[in-house]
Amino acid sequence: MFLPRTLPFRRNHSSNPLRDFAFFPNRTLKPLPPPPLPNPPHLSVLTDKCTSMHQLKQIHAQMVVSARIHDNYAASRLLSFSALSDSGDLSYALKLFWYTQEPNSFMWNTLIRAHASSPNPSEAVFLYMKMRRIGVVPGKHTFPFLLKACSNSVSIESCKQVHNHVLKLGLDLDLHVVNGLVRAYSVCSELNGARRVFDEMPERNLSIWTTMICGYTQNFCANAALELFDQMIADGFEPNGVTLSSVLSACGRSGCLDLGEKIHVFMEQKGIDLGVILGTALVHMYAKNGAILMARKCFESMAERNTATWNAMMCGLASHGHAEEALNLFQRLEKEEQVVPNDISFVGVLSACCHAGLIDYGREVFYSMKRVYGIEPKIEHYGCMVDLLGRGGRLLEAEELIKGMKWKADIVIWGAMLGACKNHGDIDVAERVVKEILDLEPRNHGVYVVLSNMYAEAGRWEDVSRLRKVMKEGNLKKAPGWSLVDGDN
Repeated sequence: MFLPRTLPFRRNHSSNPLRDFAFFPNRTLKPLPPPPLPNPPHLSVLTDKCTSMHQLKQIHAQMVVSARIHDNYAASRLLSFSALSDSGDLSYALKLFWYTQEPNSFMWNTLIRAHASSPNPSEAVFLYMKMRRIGVVPGKHTFPFLLKACSNSVSIESCKQVHNHVLKLGLDLDLHVVNGLVRAYSVCSELNGARRVFDEMPERNLSIWTTMICGYTQNFCANAALELFDQMIADGFEPNGVTLSSVLSACGRSGCLDLGEKIHVFMEQKGIDLGVILGTALVHMYAKNGAILMARKCFESMAERNTATWNAMMCGLASHGHAEEALNLFQRLEKEEQVVPNDISFVGVLSACCHAGLIDYGREVFYSMKRVYGIEPKIEHYGCMVDLLGRGGRLLEAEELIKGMKWKADIVIWGAMLGACKNHGDIDVAERVVKEILDLEPRNHGVYVVLSNMYAEAGRWEDVSRLRKVMKEGNLKKAPGWSLVDGDN
């Protein structure tokens, strides 16, 4: 057997190709071909990875240059980011949309969805009208976004018209559409319409039950919410966190402490985590019902709290006369790094100051709202301050505070002011307050009664006779008193 003749080489020779080339003097060295470049990523894929409008505009430019902008899928990705992303630009999305030759239903739905959550949600309804005029048929994904726009704009007329379109297109049994209808009617305080849609649904899921219960709760129909909750349990549905928080809120408003306690036991038996939302609902329920110890126990056991949690505990303490504890809690809140007080927090602390008679501290807190926290005092805060100053006999200071308000004082503030005048026997201020109240409510007989009693206590019988004559000539009679009795308890 003959082996092919080979050139001699040393086994330990370097593997350097330039040195090996010396053994082949008659050959020329050719450069190695460059490695193949990876395929560039698809432009629509890059769009999904955008983090800013600057990046999106660069991709948009590439689509225009490469004539890909007429591809509806690629254009829809641009539209989706600019319309729905936190760093997007809705006006830019609208320009993209109107320059698209034949926008598909996804593009229409995207813009309706974006407008529904915008500061001007009624634009979503106008966009839907344009969509129908050019013959684009809406689908089951269109109406949940459109109904959200009706909810956010609190437009019952729009809600009813959209409901008619839902019926015409045969989508009145779609779970997502029905859920949107129940929510929209509830937000517009049209509970009969919401309940009618709910009752006409042959098969309901937990989400629809929860939405109807929330609708009753948000419209202060606590008893109806609790009855529906009982019916839901009887039908075999196990409540989730959203349902339980709504029912707990209803328990707080209706004074159903027993049911609230049962729900708390149910949560413990099922091992339901006491997160921020449910924990806050429990604190609010116990605090509203006067079970301050249980409210405080739930509050302290929570691993995480938000501003609403602190407010529920603080306002509960203040409204039940635990002013010192409420103020201590507010001072704890001020030291928190993750939670910042809001306007409701200051209503709670000012209310506590009223109960405790802490005029100087209340004044300091009131003026710190804008100076320290950048919160503009609302009429509720002014009402608390007027009440605080009035109880302390600082009537002239309270009157000046009212004059310095950005808003026109309402009957509640002037009523508190008149009550303070009565308690301190200040007829001069009371006469000015009565004039302001009569400007708001010319037939308010109560102010005449209060002022007449003040004149009588001061021995000013001529003024008493004058006021009685005014009441008689104006046919103003004292309305009989009313009392409310909850027949369910």
